[in-house]
Amino acid sequence: MIKTSINLFLIALLSLAQVEASSLFGKVLSIHDGDTLTFLPNGGSKPAKLRLLGVDTPEIDFNGNSQGEIALHARDFLRLLLPLGTSIEIELPQNGKDSNNRYLGVIKFNGEDLNAKIISSGWGAVYFIYPYEKSLVKKYLTLSEEAHKQSLGIFSDNYREEPLPYMFRQQSKGVVGSNIVGNFLTKKLYVPEKIEEVPHFHRVFFSSDQMAKSVGFSW
Repeated sequence: MIKTSINLFLIALLSLAQVEASSLFGKVLSIHDGDTLTFLPNGGSKPAKLRLLGVDTPEIDFNGNSQGEIALHARDFLRLLLPLGTSIEIELPQNGKDSNNRYLGVIKFNGEDLNAKIISSGWGAVYFIYPYEKSLVKKYLTLSEEAHKQSLGIFSDNYREEPLPYMFRQQSKGVVGSNIVGNFLTKKLYVPEKIEEVPHFHRVFFSSDQMAKSVGFSW
């Protein structure tokens, strides 16, 4: 029991460390889709990739498969927000890169959180895998629920039957998700096969049972 408690405490400390933020500045070079862009860091000589934290937009090209028109609309929305050459600030969690070595962060432009703007406009779903900053998750999920209620973007009548991007990726690979699904509102956990029992605007994900339980979720 003591060993388990120590392990949970260490996970909590690690998680807190991973969400501490730092900032990076640069200029937009190109925009691939609604949640991915290439930028040149200030003072740097090599372009870098950025994946928007907490935002998941329709796929233009995933393993040769595309979500088509809806994905192009999401990309063009980000292009409208950030014309090429735009100077941006990127807030990053500590060691803020994903498994593809892309920076993972929140874009700030003229003081506005553009990740949140994409969510509130309905052109992306919320997508957080723990560890995450609780206040940011709450903010984005609330915005997503409102976008859903107003039938905006990917939640409009034209696209409502389209799978969410992370579901599309699973379908393209012919697999079921490997992450445990959590209901952020109720703190209840679900196996990946029961993801539809959790409204998309309440979903968060965990890579392990132990990590989920360390922050108050349970089956």
